[in-house]
Amino acid sequence: MDGDLLDGSRPETHNLTAEKFDVAAIIAAESVESWFQPIYSIKERKVIGFEALARATNPSDGTTVEPIPLFYSASRKGLNLSLDRLCRRRAIEGFAKLAALDPNLIVFMNLDVSILTDQIVGSNSIINLVREYGIAPERVAIEIVESHVRDQIAVHRFAAVHRRSGFLIALDDMGAGYSNLERIPALKPDIIKIDRTLLVDIEKDYHKQVLFDFFIQLSHKIGAMVIAEAVETREEALTCLERGADLVQGFYFSRPERPELSNMYNGLSLAVETGILLKKQRIARYAEHQRVRKCYTGIADAVCEALRPATPEGLDNVLGRTVGRFPQVECAYVLHESGMQISATVFQHPEECRCRTALFSPASAGTDQSAKDYYIFIGESQKQFVSEPYISLASGNICITVSTLLKHDGGRNSIVCVDIDCKVPVDETVPGVDR
Repeated sequence: MDGDLLDGSRPETHNLTAEKFDVAAIIAAESVESWFQPIYSIKERKVIGFEALARATNPSDGTTVEPIPLFYSASRKGLNLSLDRLCRRRAIEGFAKLAALDPNLIVFMNLDVSILTDQIVGSNSIINLVREYGIAPERVAIEIVESHVRDQIAVHRFAAVHRRSGFLIALDDMGAGYSNLERIPALKPDIIKIDRTLLVDIEKDYHKQVLFDFFIQLSHKIGAMVIAEAVETREEALTCLERGADLVQGFYFSRPERPELSNMYNGLSLAVETGILLKKQRIARYAEHQRVRKCYTGIADAVCEALRPATPEGLDNVLGRTVGRFPQVECAYVLHESGMQISATVFQHPEECRCRTALFSPASAGTDQSAKDYYIFIGESQKQFVSEPYISLASGNICITVSTLLKHDGGRNSIVCVDIDCKVPVDETVPGVDR
């Protein structure tokens, strides 16, 4: 992406007002070239294409002009259309040297959509450009940066016209800044690129993981592929791939290079190695998931055994004595068969829970819980349900609820709900759980 500068730094670290170059002279001299960064399919263990990134040289002294100041200057001086067309020509020209390597390779080419008007859309400049170099339109993905849109109608028309001509439409920088989701149904992208801002520390940030999962599910439901772009660490790569990213791109695998054949598959061995690590990690994580699930259901079974002889009046006392045996339990409560809560919500450590605000507070006896998944999915055919992790409205913590249909000694039925604190580790010596 053009937001990554040659030295790997970010745009905010550069003074965009201290220009030491003449953008008009750069355009006149056509002193722009395209460097290419590979995009990898880890599953297929191959490079599926390249993103073309503009690199400019100051013709007066031969120094490098970085992308962000270059495009900023062109925009200020009303030269962004001329610069954009020059960059696109260099991208297709450079890709033409690589296209023979593999007939299925794709070039990803940025488009400055701020230049789009009905007149420019009707010029067919990109269609004519690829025809000139003998590149099939289906081998070209046009990247639209959603935050740069000015003329919505022109952009939508541009996407429709070029899709009909066979081009792929990619929506870039999703998850950064103000991601306007309404553009997804309007542009109907074939590819969605998830921005780096969502990837930083994603392996340990629950909220970023949930948002990433949202983009994955949304993209796959509409038939779009997902690229995790600007990946910089192994942990980022493995997390994004395990959570469903189709393709990856970034400095971790390879930096942009000139379109020379010797440079084009740099990072492929690391991509293959990542695929091997991903397989091992997924197998290990599945085994760990099964182990943890067995522990959680074992805890819930032990709580139920303690409650089996309890009378309706004695539920709170039994819960109070029982939850303290299991450090993983945040709280527990009992529902009537109708879904009405018939016990208090009894906490393991009430002084530590986030239940002192209007938003996060535990439910009390008499609360209707019949709309909750842990009630809906319990019945004669399923006597136990384990939820996905979620943020508890009782405490504000990330938890998992295990609900179990319990037949008491007196013959009545109830549903016992045990909330497990996901932050508390599970070991092999949970008291009261048979191994």
